[in-house]
Amino acid sequence: MNVIVRRILVLLSALLLSAAFSMSVLAEDEIPLEDLDLTDIEVVTIETPLVSNPLPIDFSAGFPPQETGYSDEYTYKDPTIEVHIEFRDVTEYQNQKKRTAGAWIVDIRVGDASQLRTAAAESFDVNNAWPFEKIAAPLAPVVACNGDYVTRLNEGFIIRQGTLFRDKLKGRRDVLLIDEDGDFHVLVKPQKGTVSDTVDGKKIVNAFYFGPVLVENGEIPEKMTDFTYLEPDKFYTRLAICQVGPLHYKIILTTNNQDSNLTSGLKIKDFARLCRDEGAQTAFNLDGGYSTTLYFNGQRVNAQKNVEFRDVPDIVYFASAWNGGNAE
Repeated sequence: MNVIVRRILVLLSALLLSAAFSMSVLAEDEIPLEDLDLTDIEVVTIETPLVSNPLPIDFSAGFPPQETGYSDEYTYKDPTIEVHIEFRDVTEYQNQKKRTAGAWIVDIRVGDASQLRTAAAESFDVNNAWPFEKIAAPLAPVVACNGDYVTRLNEGFIIRQGTLFRDKLKGRRDVLLIDEDGDFHVLVKPQKGTVSDTVDGKKIVNAFYFGPVLVENGEIPEKMTDFTYLEPDKFYTRLAICQVGPLHYKIILTTNNQDSNLTSGLKIKDFARLCRDEGAQTAFNLDGGYSTTLYFNGQRVNAQKNVEFRDVPDIVYFASAWNGGNAE
């Protein structure tokens, strides 16, 4: 046997002995199951994929929510949609002494982008406004909020449910585009002729003209558009629609809880911080003030004493695509 072969055999023998020794040590040091400390082990929740059952891109409603889908006052779940609503103390987002703030946080997951839908009081090209409940009730949404008060101006870029209603940009407000995959795209004060009905080759299903953009790519813009009519430095009632991830959204609104003593409203930049901290990758400010509405299980969630809410011309809603077991 030559020297090289002998050295290889010696090396292999040493490795085998080392492995055997390590295994014996592990066996001797084995910790009984009852002695293991499991308190520091992180529990990972794996989200169950929701059923994708596309709804038509028109102004029809989704399927009525199933009664069995409501597990408590603020939670709904069926195979195509999950909604959880929470009222939270957000006083930390304002710095005025002896003042508090509260916000409603709505977490929404859907199985298909078509479940994010819009509707009008009469039509998106008619200047008319109805009580929120009158628009929402026939549609039986799982959850809904007010839109951008589409008929207030005769300018902007407005697409709803795939139909272009207005292309009259004047570079005065921000625009939110929602594509056929349900992804958000924001434009800061776009000029006329710079926006089309597609983005990155995907058809735009809904486009809103309000703003400002609160969060883009998970960050607050360095120079947020300053719309004076929003009274950005006042503690105002505000509402934003946010995308957290694919087919995952949040509606965030700073209105009071009827049973709470928290003061409503945040300054616009503090509201943006709240949206960012809630995981928004994109957040867009919609109409606020007395238009601000959250609607769930057939009623207004943010009802307040001595507050007369404004009629609205349009709403945004999330529909169920589950028809009792026949969704494909």
